[in-house]
Amino acid sequence: MKIKIVGDIITVRGFGFAGIDGIVVKTAQEAKAAIRSMLQDEDIGLILVAQSVANALGGEFDDYRFRKHLPLVMSVEDSTGEKAAEDIMAVVQRSLGLKL
Repeated sequence: MKIKIVGDIITVRGFGFAGIDGIVVKTAQEAKAAIRSMLQDEDIGLILVAQSVANALGGEFDDYRFRKHLPLVMSVEDSTGEKAAEDIMAVVQRSLGLKL
């Protein structure tokens, strides 16, 4: 199963270094469309959503997150959060539990 990410350009590119493809979004509407599209793909097992995007989606993100079937949806730190000055690769490593 594949892992995909939805987020800002820096976060999506950072996860791209770990081999995770994604979609760059700038608005909540773009994020909703991207997530809904990914939810229809049977090859995707996990959708990562950048924290700033999850925040912009509000309660709708919770609807995605609490679904009872695949793909799973979860938020991850992003390049715009509290640790924005931190190296994006450190965020990717901590989110995935990998050392790149």
